[in-house]
Amino acid sequence: MKKKLLSLLLALCLVMALVPMTAFAEENEQSNKTSITTVDELLQFAKAVDNGEYDDKTDAVVSLDADLDLTGVAWKPIGSVFDGDGNLLHYFSGKFYGNGHTISNLDFSKNYGKTEYPSFGFFSEVYGAEISGLTIQGKLDVSNPAEAEYVVFGTVAGGAVDSKISDCVSDVSFTDTDKYINGTAALCGWAINSTIEHCQNKGNFSITTDTTSLQMGGIVGLAQNSTVQYCANTGDMTSWTPCTGGIVGQLFQNSKIINCYSTGKIVPLGKGTTDFGGIAGTVGAGTEIRHCYFAGEVDLSQYTATTPYKRLGGIAGGVSSDTPVFENNYFVKTENVPACFKYQDAGTEKTLDFMKTEDFFNEITAAGGNYRFNSNGTPLLPAPKYTVSFVVTPAELANVVIKVNGQEVANPVDLEAGTYTVEVNADNCEVFNSNITITADTATHTQTIAMTYLPSDYTMFIGAIAAFLKEVETSPFSDVSTSAYYYEAVKWAQEKGITGGIGNGLFGPNQPCTRAQIVTFLWRAAGSPVVNYAMNMSDVPEGSYYAEAVRWALSEGITTGTSAKTFSPDATVTRAQVVTFLWRANDQPAAGNSGFLDVSSNAYYARAVDWAFANGITTGVDYGAFGPDTACTRAQIVTFLYRAR
Repeated sequence: MKKKLLSLLLALCLVMALVPMTAFAEENEQSNKTSITTVDELLQFAKAVDNGEYDDKTDAVVSLDADLDLTGVAWKPIGSVFDGDGNLLHYFSGKFYGNGHTISNLDFSKNYGKTEYPSFGFFSEVYGAEISGLTIQGKLDVSNPAEAEYVVFGTVAGGAVDSKISDCVSDVSFTDTDKYINGTAALCGWAINSTIEHCQNKGNFSITTDTTSLQMGGIVGLAQNSTVQYCANTGDMTSWTPCTGGIVGQLFQNSKIINCYSTGKIVPLGKGTTDFGGIAGTVGAGTEIRHCYFAGEVDLSQYTATTPYKRLGGIAGGVSSDTPVFENNYFVKTENVPACFKYQDAGTEKTLDFMKTEDFFNEITAAGGNYRFNSNGTPLLPAPKYTVSFVVTPAELANVVIKVNGQEVANPVDLEAGTYTVEVNADNCEVFNSNITITADTATHTQTIAMTYLPSDYTMFIGAIAAFLKEVETSPFSDVSTSAYYYEAVKWAQEKGITGGIGNGLFGPNQPCTRAQIVTFLWRAAGSPVVNYAMNMSDVPEGSYYAEAVRWALSEGITTGTSAKTFSPDATVTRAQVVTFLWRANDQPAAGNSGFLDVSSNAYYARAVDWAFANGITTGVDYGAFGPDTACTRAQIVTFLYRAR
């Protein structure tokens, strides 16, 4: 069987009959699984694809189970056997799970542009495939004469037909200074009847040669009957190409861009004869751009076109039909740059400063956008969710109830990456309690839980045991009574490593908490993540016990400090500040009015208090009062954390 993507590329106006995407079978996944842990195993897999072993094998599963460094490898794309007419002979179908791993130092330069590789990328072309959880890092410096008539280039895949690419990151620089090239350049070069979602481009693209046919986008070069959603571009784009967009170069034939943003700088070149847009370069018939924003710098220093600019736009550069749909889009204010020359209402102009505010976040989400508030910049995309299945054994159990973080859930359930407390109840069984961690690794997406049957005299037995244990139980701290309201919270915090007390076997429950202590508690509760964030706080010494916690809290928008360069680690925190930190750490969920008389509706902490009250985290200090300005004690803080877990 031959696949001929290039013929599709050269005949855009033809009506194409494509085979519908086959549903991926979940059964027998393990028996069809190939694990890749070394560079040699990756090259063996590529050879197997070239030999036709994965043609139409939609039940095949390939799992990348380690980071790989391809330094010194002259990369040939997976599925790179073409005949003399440009027909792809063999290709990848099935599922390729990156599992959150990175393929680094991938140099596309040596073989790019050669006639024998008309489609180029990590994969050349994929059909009926699913690619997820993969990060590609490397470069492409166009150095070979462009022998090929048309090069379909995508860092993850040159072309994708009837496929899905999700949760992938491209960190590949593309540079062309003097070579004449045609084709595509993007994370996915060409997408036909496909979905690209929760993907990000970080690489800078620079094409300073005047080309006649090239589509360049951060995510997709040319999208046809495809959907690009929940994607972001932070790479810069310097371009003289016919169709360049922060997200999609050419949005074609009923394709959509939904809930995407671009913050990379755009640098248009030339005299205004090419289409360049913050979100899409060119849009065609039946296309849609909804709930998107462009918040990157527009550098016009090398743009010699005269105003008004007819092919440069904050949302779209050019429009080739009268039927596109634009809804709830925004772009950064730049002199003489409209949303789109033909459609002035394609987006709403805002200053960059405003786009970094909560007011902008509220505006774009109120109209249907799905974003997370970011106190340190423009809104962020929602985190990807993974379908998690619970296999509860024995199979004959009755009335199985699964709770995640205290909330009953359906099985399977969609969860973001993170650690969750799981409770399982079933008739005649002991209650199961444990923490689970969900990551991009597909191995974590199935959780097997074995229940234990109760003994026949369980009720009497367990009651006696519980009473005995309560009598002999001792507190981990001499100043924390087992009868104190905060005892269980303190015990939990000590067991989880969130706090070890103040020394000498003491916890200090009534001591006020400092800003350094609260962010440290939150950081440890989150698993002590290591983040790469440039912290410029003069009063946070590197090596202090709270330095990494402050760095994490700043990166997550939990705090912005007390000034641009100070954090005030030794300052006492109030109850208002603590619930605000905790609320931000939980992605700022909405809740009804708490009704506290001392919480003004316009107070910075009002929504945080509403959420804390609605979720039983606090009931206030007295009837009708929250006590926002009261210093928060160590006992109160660990209690808040314990209730919010």
